[in-house]
Amino acid sequence: MRRTGFTLIELLVVIAIIAILAAILFPVFARAREKAKQTSCLSNVKQLGLGAAMYLQDYDERPVPAYIRHSDGVGYTLWYGTQGLLAPYSNNQQIYLCPSSSSPAYSSRGGTDYGANYRICQRLTLVTSTSSVILSDIKYPAETVIIADSDWTRSTVDYTGSNAWWLQDTHHPSRFVPARHNGGANMAFVDGHAKFHTVQLDPNSTYVGPIKYTLPITDICWLVTGAPKY
Repeated sequence: MRRTGFTLIELLVVIAIIAILAAILFPVFARAREKAKQTSCLSNVKQLGLGAAMYLQDYDERPVPAYIRHSDGVGYTLWYGTQGLLAPYSNNQQIYLCPSSSSPAYSSRGGTDYGANYRICQRLTLVTSTSSVILSDIKYPAETVIIADSDWTRSTVDYTGSNAWWLQDTHHPSRFVPARHNGGANMAFVDGHAKFHTVQLDPNSTYVGPIKYTLPITDICWLVTGAPKY
């Protein structure tokens, strides 16, 4: 009886086909996996944005401060974390962490991968001090960012540490909006809604950290006046 089987050439052809299919499908699977993480992150940002919107209503329409220095000159409270200013409006510490981030961009007070817009979520010098911004000052609340994906270059060659808990329209290697979700980031706006926004990498960046430096985002509002968009 004649024995049948693959010849060496046929086996090599099959292996080559499998390798080609794998090369095509693996990036697709990777993008799909990242898309799922992006969606989970957007849910986090949405919850934080709603929390910030509720804070506005509870505190005479003043945005949640990014930072408050205590009267002893040593202690401070940040906007995020289990002991942070948005803690009463958030479920748990996990919503401050982006699933696409390998470790918190800012590791103090439980860590966070998100930043507050420092232009409206101000730094207050004392617990008793009051924000100079009120909701009626914000000209375009649906276009003014309040919470967004944040990171730093993660290279002490570029900078000695992270300030990723706060953001503003001008970038710094210690704090900027990263393009970690398929070329973009998730953002929450003053009115409480959240969405994905494309972020451009800085083609002229000389920073050497593992997180790619991006260009400032100028087609949204950072200041109460609507700048830099308007």
